Parts: sequence; structure tokens; C-alpha cells
Amino acid sequence: MTRNMIFCTLCLCVVLSYPTTMPAQGVSKPKITAIPGGFFFEWATPIEITAIQLDKKLTGPFEMMFDEPSVQDVVEKKSAPVTGLEMVAVLADYWISRGKPERAIPLYESCLKQITPDDPRVLLFQNNLAMLYSRILGQHDKALATIDNALEAKKDNTTLLDTKGLILLNSGNPTEAIPVLQRAVELSCQLPLYCMHLAYALNQDGRDSQARRYFDQARDQLIELAPKMTKENKAMHDTLLRALPPVAN
Repeated sequence: MTRNMIFCTLCLCVVLSYPTTMPAQGVSKPKITAIPGGFFFEWATPIEITAIQLDKKLTGPFEMMFDEPSVQDVVEKKSAPVTGLEMVAVLADYWISRGKPERAIPLYESCLKQITPDDPRVLLFQNNLAMLYSRILGQHDKALATIDNALEAKKDNTTLLDTKGLILLNSGNPTEAIPVLQRAVELSCQLPLYCMHLAYALNQDGRDSQARRYFDQARDQLIELAPKMTKENKAMHDTLLRALPPVAN
């Protein structure tokens, strides 16, 4: 192993084990095993992180290899290393799951530059990038332009609609978010988290009687989901529990 490779290995070990890089709620760290020339990543199945979707197609075992000709014979006996677009997408998922979503932004931007417009992953990258622009950078106009571009291709995609509604909420526009989130609720057959997002928008718009309708509809399911909710969803849930307590029979 060359001196450069040893240095890179040590640096990567520090990055992957640094204690302040905490995983997002409900997402486990990958199991990481050193192999000749790099590392072997073994991922648990990720979950949705608010409106950001980890690409489930890219979960499973992955190798990140250093460009080291001396280990090529060993590498060829293993599964092929993940490179290019797929490796960039995996690393974006990795930083989101470790609670460092700001590091995923340039990675998703790189993915969109590499990918062809007809690739189904375009929508996933646009969805995630839009939410990151809004939540992490506070660039709501840029986020809306990104999600609207995705919606031009899939106008009735429930995830994209929910993301747009959340971006509008982040930008302080619950009135505009309501019809978008209503559409997501209708198309998703009233999934509880989408109902909660709509109830929250209605509550923020001062329409508590309508908010209660959607919140009550999902209340029991949301209680079951609460322990695995992300910080953002938990905050919405807590707000609605305070604002809309159960009505006594």
C-alpha cells in the first residue's frame, strides 16, 4: 500500500467515524469494512427523510475503491466498484443519512449534470435538491424553480407535490401550499404524513376547523409513526397536538 493510499484511508476513516456526524433519525449507519484498495459499504434499507428520498435502487453493498493499479487483480475478483454517477448518488444519500445534508447539495447538482433527461432518477435528484435548497440554504425561489421543473414531467407525482407544498410552507406561504398539499393527499389516498402536512398548512393559515378534519383522519396512525418521525415532522406533529387536542366524546 502506497503512502498516498494510507493517507487517504486514514482520512476516510476519520470522516466516517467522526462522532459529531450523527445519523438522521430512523436511518442506520452503513457497516464499513476495509478491503484491499478501499472500503466495502453495507447499507440498511433507508427510510424517507421528510420529503427527501434516499434512492433505494442504490442501497445494498457498495465498494469505494482507490485508483490503485496494484490491487486491480484483487478488485476484479469482487463485485465491480461503484463509480461515476452511482457513486456520487450513494455519497449524497450517505451525507443525508449522517445528518450532513448540506454536503449532498453539490453531489446532487453533479448528478443532474451527468444524467440524461429521460433517466427516471432525474425526478428523485430534483426532488431532493429542491428540498435542500429550501431547507438548508433558504433559497426558496430556486427550490420552487427546481421542483416546478420536475412537476412539468410528472405533474401528479405525490412526492413532488408534497415537496412543493413543504417548500411553500418553508417560505412562509401556507395559503399557496394548501391546494398543492390537498392534491398530494387526494392522489396518495390520504397517506397520514401527507394529511399531517396539509393539516399543518391549514393550521398555519388560521383554518383550524379544516385542519382538524385532516389531522383527526390520520391522528391514530400518526401516533404510531411518531417514534420514527424526523425532527421536522415531529415538530409539525407536536404543534398540531397542541393546537388540535382530541375532542371529548
